Order: sequence, then C-alpha cells, then structure tokens
Amino acid sequence: MNDQDEILKLSAIAKMFGDKAALKHVDIRVRRGEVHVICGENGAGKSTLMNILAGIHQPDAGTINLNGKDVTIADPIAASRLGIGMVHQHFALVPSMSVAENVFLGRHPRRFGLFSDRHAMVERTRELIDRYGFGLDPETPVRNLSVGQRQRVEILKALAFDAELLILDEPTAVLTPPEVDELIEVIAGLRQRGRTILFITHKLREVKAVSDRVTVIRHGESISTYPTATVSEADIARDMVGRNVFLVGRGNEGRPRDFGAPVLSLNNVSVTDASGRLLLNDVSFAVRAGEIVGIAGVDGNGQTELAEAIVGLIDIQAGTIELAGKDITTATVPVRQQAGMGFVPEDRLDRGLSVTMSIAENLAASNYQRAGLESHGLVVKSRCTAFAEEKIAEFDVRGARPAMPVGWLSGGNMQKVVIARELNRDPALLVICQPTRGLDIGAAEFIYARIMAAADRGRAVLLISSELSEIFALSDRIGVMYSGQLLDMLERTRADEVTIGALMNGARIEAA
Repeated sequence: MNDQDEILKLSAIAKMFGDKAALKHVDIRVRRGEVHVICGENGAGKSTLMNILAGIHQPDAGTINLNGKDVTIADPIAASRLGIGMVHQHFALVPSMSVAENVFLGRHPRRFGLFSDRHAMVERTRELIDRYGFGLDPETPVRNLSVGQRQRVEILKALAFDAELLILDEPTAVLTPPEVDELIEVIAGLRQRGRTILFITHKLREVKAVSDRVTVIRHGESISTYPTATVSEADIARDMVGRNVFLVGRGNEGRPRDFGAPVLSLNNVSVTDASGRLLLNDVSFAVRAGEIVGIAGVDGNGQTELAEAIVGLIDIQAGTIELAGKDITTATVPVRQQAGMGFVPEDRLDRGLSVTMSIAENLAASNYQRAGLESHGLVVKSRCTAFAEEKIAEFDVRGARPAMPVGWLSGGNMQKVVIARELNRDPALLVICQPTRGLDIGAAEFIYARIMAAADRGRAVLLISSELSEIFALSDRIGVMYSGQLLDMLERTRADEVTIGALMNGARIEAA
C-alpha cells in the first residue's frame, strides 16, 4: 500500500487497565476514503481501541500515525481538531432541542464573538443536511425523530466540524432492518464524498454489506485484515473465535415439526402503568409444546412488559394467562416456577442475579431439589460447589470460581450463569429475553444449540430478542410488538426481513 493512500496507521497499540491487558498488540492500516470494519468478540478490545482514537483513553504503547504524521490524541477535543469524529452506540442528544441546536451544542456560531447566531446555525445545518442527503429539517425537535434519524443527527455533529475519519461504534444496535438499509446508504454517500469510515460491529452480515476491508481483533491483538469481497462470514467468525463456528438454526434442519398442545396461552392481556397508559394492549397468542415463538420489535414497544407479565413480575389489568391449561393470572412468581416456568430476564443484574452472592449460590437458586443439592432438608455445600464447577465448565463461564461473587464477572459471563441455572431446571415453558446479549459468537453458538435442544425435548420457548438474525435462526413462528400491541404472528416460512421490518415500524400486513 502506498503510504500516501493511508489516512491512519496504528502500530503495536497496547493498553492496560490495572493488571488486565485490554489491548496487547494491534496493527491496523486504514486507506483514505474506505469503509473499514473492525470486528471481534465482546471483550476483544474494539471499543478500547476506538476510545483511544477518540481521545478518551491513552495508549500505553504504540504509535498513531494520522495523515503521515505521528500524533498524540490527548482528549476528544484534540481528536476533533485532528479530524476524527466518533458516533457512540448510545446517543448524546437533547430531545427538547432542535436538530440544529444538537449539531452545534456547546459550539454555536456567534456574532461579534458574543451572541449566539441562531440563523447561521440553522443555515449551516441545512447545508450539511443537503450536502449529505440526510432528509432532516434542522428546526425539528429531536424528540420527534425516529431512532435512525437521531443517528443521522449524531453523524452530522461530527461532520459539522470537518471530520475526515468517522468512527461508528455498533451503529445498527438499535435500528430496525429498514433503518439499517438506510444507514448503509448514508455510509455509501459519505464514502463517495471522501470520508473514511471505521465501522465497529459484531454482525457478520453487516461486515459483508458495508465494508471495503475488515480487520479482526481477538484477545487484544489484530489477527487478520482482508478485502471484504475475498472473505466469507465463516472465515471472519473463525478468526474472531479461533475455531470454526456453526450457527445452525431451526431453518437448517429441513424437516416439518409436530407441535403439542399449548403450554402458554395469553388471552386479551392488557397492562397499564400508574398513569393509566397502555403498555400492553389486548395481546393474545399461544406457544405450543416443542415450539419456539420469537417476538421481535424495537426496544421499548412492550416486549419487557410482556415477559414480566407472563412470569408474574407485574400485574395485568385485563385478560388471562394460562400455563399448561391452568389459569395463573394471579399466581405468584414461585407458584409459576413450580408449575414449570423458567425465565431468563433482559436485565440480568436487576432481575436475574443477586450480584453479592456467590456464583454457586446463584446457580443453586431454584435448583436445590432437581440438582440434588439437599440432604434431609439441608443444603450440602460440597454438592453446591460441585454443581457450580460442572456448570462453569459446561457453559464456559470464564474466570469463574464457585465461591466468587457473581457480580465480579463480566456481563456476558453473568448471562451464562442465568442461562445455565434456568436451562438446568428444564422448565415446561422457557421465557428467554435477549439470550445472547453480551455473548461472543462462540458462546452464542452454544446457547442456540441449548435452546433448540429444549424445544426438541417438547419444551415451549418464548424468545424475545432485538436481534433479527437470532429471531429468524431460532423461531418456528415470529410475532412483532409495536406500541404495546402484537401486530402479527407469522409462520417462519412466511416471514422475511422486509415484512418483519415493516411491522416493527408499525405497518400492518394484509393477509394474502
């Protein structure tokens, strides 16, 4: 590569946090005007590396060469002056302010060096919007924008101050499929106008769809860089994990399924908050024995309330819930558990674990009898320890010891503890929310297999996930939540991402 073609060259970048090496040795060369994807497992060091480029962290070793010169990026202001802009996964926008006010927040154009020049601010924002084809009104309050439109505002914030190198950190995490397609078009437009994009993602299909080249980071080291057109998703996954990965789903098996009687039935269920606002609006569906029903939707459209109503964490104001033909509408959480209900919550810290208790104690909870951890009504500590050691090994809970407080684990490893505990109970109904959130692709492969095995044993599974690829891989039927309503329930063979994406945006699909 000709050095003149490079906008960024990272050499031997290393970073320690205490005694933990977040980055050991990273070398990356980024060409001017390309879309370069950085991918790797959770904890591989992607975010640390990008935060070094954004001036949030300082490297302990290595050099950063930008536009042919070695540079030190002391802070985010220095990064901005060097032409580096970063769009974080979690937006930093003020909903009550307009698009223009957010774009120039804290850096308003001024008249005579004293007075904020609102007219100039609006006109500069309008010029940027027109230049990049973003389709926004600079005077619209941000609270009135969709998630995808808000992301464009974040991108404008960087472009307003001449960012040549734009870092997008997991930019599709909160987008619907149509919004992902729109973002890909936006990135193509930025590339055509000479901007260089560093795109951080763990979603392999996006790597292929958006990038010119891809660099894989594993355990804090750069493993490989490929022209994207020459590498397969399987090759990228292998480099990320260090072995071949097979994310086999229900659709890969090619055989019809016979489902049993309904295990879970919701009949016209409604939930309101303290102010009377509907959180769930007249929701009805069933999950049969041996079936996986996936619930898709943009976060905040009632999925959390749906799960919590089913497992008894919140009361319902109308309708009924049945488990294996028995009305459990007013049953307590322990009664529902004893009747055969398992739950992997979205919020593992608040709902799934006691973070001050040990890993062994968290794994044993609700498993004392089934796992044989008691003798004459008393808990046997040695049995609990052995049980915990078995599950730690089976689910590859990294860095774990039975006596360690579970709160000392990383988020992904805490998730493994919750899933191990609930799957060991082998409940008749498993309500599982965001099962692979925080997990790397290798762990996701293992969890997928365990969920499908539960269904193959005749267990009913209600899967709630914001990852459409996960919903499509595992589900026999797919429902979509929008504004507290279940808009449709489709057989997997009838569903595609265009249809599900339209439903996630509130469209109703007419029956053929």
